[in-house]
Amino acid sequence: MNRLHIAGICLSTVTVGLLGLYEFTAKSPQLLGNALPGWQETQQVENLTPWEPPTGILPLDKLLHEGEEALRFYGFLG
Repeated sequence: MNRLHIAGICLSTVTVGLLGLYEFTAKSPQLLGNALPGWQETQQVENLTPWEPPTGILPLDKLLHEGEEALRFYGFLG
């Protein structure tokens, strides 16, 4: 396996982990019965990010939408 494959696997793992952490924080009241630190910020991000499906393919559109929310949450889109 060359370095490009390894870098791709590492980047994919970090991306999935950060998206999962964002979603877990956003859903923490339903999952844990208590809101985790950062939950209020996830609610603000969800209100700032309108649902505008660009492709018409629901699973892809949901992934893109949740990814945009996570990027806003972590401060990459402001």
